[in-house]
Amino acid sequence: MNAFIRLRDDIRRFILSREMLFLKIWSALIAFVGLMCIKVNFGYNKTISKIWVSIIIAIICAFFPIQGVSLILAIVLLIDLAALSPQVALVALGLMIIGYIVCAYFRSKNTYNMVMVPICYAFKAPYAMALGTGLLSNINELASVICGTVTAYYLHIIKDNAKAILDEAADVTVFSLLQDQMLTNKMFYFLLVAMVAMFLVVYLLRQSSINMSWIIADVAGVAVEFIIMLAGYLFTSTKGQIPNLITGNIIVLVIGFILNYFILDLDYSRIEKVQFEDDDYYYYVTAVPKIRIVEEDKEVKKF
Repeated sequence: MNAFIRLRDDIRRFILSREMLFLKIWSALIAFVGLMCIKVNFGYNKTISKIWVSIIIAIICAFFPIQGVSLILAIVLLIDLAALSPQVALVALGLMIIGYIVCAYFRSKNTYNMVMVPICYAFKAPYAMALGTGLLSNINELASVICGTVTAYYLHIIKDNAKAILDEAADVTVFSLLQDQMLTNKMFYFLLVAMVAMFLVVYLLRQSSINMSWIIADVAGVAVEFIIMLAGYLFTSTKGQIPNLITGNIIVLVIGFILNYFILDLDYSRIEKVQFEDDDYYYYVTAVPKIRIVEEDKEVKKF
């Protein structure tokens, strides 16, 4: 156990000693993965879809915070969608503008969820953002998770119907797709409910005073989301998506454990009960110490 704690502390110190470098690498990596998702799922603008263009954009994104990276990815996505259909791009732009307005109204700071949730959706694991946001953020961020989910599902139906949109003989419009495959699609609402339920369960449990609250929040959040989505697939007779659901939830569960390992360092075996009072109140406090390993003092003798 001590070996894992030492490894984690060594990784933390190494990253913190080169924090600016790692932030640049992280921004560039997120940008490159996002650009690859756009290329694989759409890729209708041949210029933006070239690998060397993606590398240049990713290098530029290295000098932006994650909010700036999400904005650049959104612009690239809109340009790509415009090559598919200007109408598709306009609706996507409208959804993003509405999303930013909603996030501003509810004081949600993680507006990058509107881009990150669609990226995770491309990997069949959009729930990773609901879990991560529930663990690391406050209740206001629920707005950004919902807006990101709506955008992700819209891009999903556009991807599935791209050939019909390009076919001039087909009587398919963006608004008919929104009506038939999104607004009246029960699976869309199952996804929304699952994301909201997962966020709330994770957020409420990780704030509770129970031991191992983060681990319990991870498992409970994934279990609630899995049950809701499984019910949705069974109810809508889309059982073929269940294997992807299982794989995605395993990935999300692992991400939750990794976050707990690197961020939370509480030693529940040494819980202390503290009592004290002032003129008005008597306080009962439960103190959970952080895990600390005392470095051994090594004495070096020269002969």
